[in-house]
Amino acid sequence: MTEPAVVMTEKPPVYQPPQDQQQVTAGQPVGGPPPQGYPQQQGNPAPQQGYPQQGYPPQQGYPPQQGYPPQQGYPPQQASAAPGQVGIVRTAAGAQPNDYLVLAIIVTLFCCLPLGLVGIVKSMDVRNKWAAGDAAGAATASQEAKKWSMIGLFTGIIIEVFTVLFIIIYYVAIVSTVYSYPY
Repeated sequence: MTEPAVVMTEKPPVYQPPQDQQQVTAGQPVGGPPPQGYPQQQGNPAPQQGYPQQGYPPQQGYPPQQGYPPQQGYPPQQASAAPGQVGIVRTAAGAQPNDYLVLAIIVTLFCCLPLGLVGIVKSMDVRNKWAAGDAAGAATASQEAKKWSMIGLFTGIIIEVFTVLFIIIYYVAIVSTVYSYPY
């Protein structure tokens, strides 16, 4: 059996838009020329005339003023408090007191947690008071940090010694009771 060949004499219809509508292209409105001032661009165009260059222009320093002598640097600042008020004067003389932060951290980790934390807080007070310019307060906080860290260290050592003694006595008592019973 052979099948008959299908012969098409007519092409299928193709959609045609109505004549009053126009084809829309990218960047162009329907039914008119492209808008002025917005040409299609490929990549980065060259800067247009009349517009400033991208970025900041190089800055130039101010010229020296007339009547003022040149200065080498800033003098140290001196605070002037009004009469009856207490002022803090920052001086560059002297070094920051020891804050004992390492000792406080070691005490916190290995000896006595609560007293070590107090030592850490006091050692941070040393840094804060020194940064604020309060040298006397920083020295006082340094002594406090040392005091609390040493108290924590000795407390931790004493607790460890008593714990070891307790464990030794406890096991000696157990061993002596086990071997004291006759079999």
